[in-house]
Amino acid sequence: MILKEELVFLNSLKEYPKDNNYEVIIKKMLLNIGVIDSELRDNLIYTTFSKLIVGGFLTEQNLRFVLTTILDDQHLFYKIGEKDSDSVFTRSFSVLLIPLLLTFNKKQNFLSESEILFIKDETLRYLNNEKDYRGHVPEKGWAHAPAHGADALNALAKCKLNSTCNLEILYAVKKIICTKETVFTNLEDERFVTAVVTILKENHFEREVMENWLDTFFDWDKSELWDEEYKIISNVKLFLGSLYFRLSNEQDYQEIAKIIQMKITEMISKYI
Repeated sequence: MILKEELVFLNSLKEYPKDNNYEVIIKKMLLNIGVIDSELRDNLIYTTFSKLIVGGFLTEQNLRFVLTTILDDQHLFYKIGEKDSDSVFTRSFSVLLIPLLLTFNKKQNFLSESEILFIKDETLRYLNNEKDYRGHVPEKGWAHAPAHGADALNALAKCKLNSTCNLEILYAVKKIICTKETVFTNLEDERFVTAVVTILKENHFEREVMENWLDTFFDWDKSELWDEEYKIISNVKLFLGSLYFRLSNEQDYQEIAKIIQMKITEMISKYI
């Protein structure tokens, strides 16, 4: 039976078998996690992983095998740095399993603090090196690597990391938003805003720390290539605008929201 047929059958059951040995099918799904068949990749492989991991059907050995595999050079870092190639699907759907594993860890607590920190480091290393920012790819479905990476950052932000680690995440978000490569048009800004809001709710940063972080969004290598400059300006405006509206409805974050509003107004008056 081919993988697609196996997964269609498995998901046709009312409930997944509790005592089933899922090791073989896990290996098959990991081997095919980046296939260009979007039905198999999105609707079957990812959905099945979600049900197996979050539903508690996998042993700790299974979970650790999944984690070790998705972080290796054939998955999260597979042909890292390539643009406009099918390798992005392997990377982007590998990083998308991190939130599933971290969500289950909050129930089962199978990961040590050092392991979570390692996941954080590898996720940041991945996002720092990912160069394929495409959203939906015709005939192949969603690549959406930045958005999937943002989901992983949001899951990490819920892991009670210390303020230093969370600042690392904030500055990683800044670097991705301030790209001259593309204008994000597939709600990537909202996914990154979700991670940032989670961090703010988990930490108490002084006003100066947040203002310094916000200032970095306007500190890039300026050039006369306005087609590139406007990409950064558009991304920053979208991201900070989304962050402002999210925080403006939160009583505890009115001060930060006002700072963001001021920064956006300054940017518009300067560049528009």
